[in-house]
Amino acid sequence: MAQSLWDAAADLIKVTETHPFLVAMVDGTLRQDSFRYYAIQDALFLTDFASCLDLLAAKMNVEMSDDDTTKEASIKRVKDLAVGIEEAEKDLHRSFFAQWDIDATDATSMPNTLLYTSYMLRVVSTRPYAEGLAVLLPCFWVYMHIGNCMLQLRQELDSKPTTKQRRPAQFDAWIDMYSGEEFETEVKDYIAIVDKAAVGADEVTLSKMKEHFRMCCQLEYMFWTQASELMGWPEFQE
Repeated sequence: MAQSLWDAAADLIKVTETHPFLVAMVDGTLRQDSFRYYAIQDALFLTDFASCLDLLAAKMNVEMSDDDTTKEASIKRVKDLAVGIEEAEKDLHRSFFAQWDIDATDATSMPNTLLYTSYMLRVVSTRPYAEGLAVLLPCFWVYMHIGNCMLQLRQELDSKPTTKQRRPAQFDAWIDMYSGEEFETEVKDYIAIVDKAAVGADEVTLSKMKEHFRMCCQLEYMFWTQASELMGWPEFQE
């Protein structure tokens, strides 16, 4: 089932592979202010994403059948993934902030960040848990896929010494995390939970799962675009 979600958004994922922001990270030409903007917004996003996972685990506890032998393990894994975001992914961001000597505690979500997190929170809060699983899947699966694409591109470009020399260490740390084995394990575990939920879902729910997955693939692309453009909120004057 998860593969059918991927296939439904294959065109969006293909375009994302060569997003200018991501390619510039690998070749070292990305502006530091764009990456800093991205890291701050991503930290805000991950806070809400972890909350969504916790909400989803609670909903799974209510909606999954007590006869389902995988219920307890699935709920525990979703909760563990929420903890992992705080302990691993956000720790990477905090290390960036320390290197930059900045405090992002009072940072404000920019338009596409708020759009993405609001969509996820609405689906997880108001729709069946299977739809909630699907709406969160792109953040796992697309990131792993992009991380692997960037790793491959890095290996190709690093044959030219100048590329490696100009790429900041933070960019490499990001690529290493999302192309790493630990993150891959997390993604595969989550995909397995999605597959299991889809088995008992009706056609309407399966259609909504594809809709949510595709929408969030679009929002992933838009998230990187707003960092490229340093998107802000419009200023309204009286």
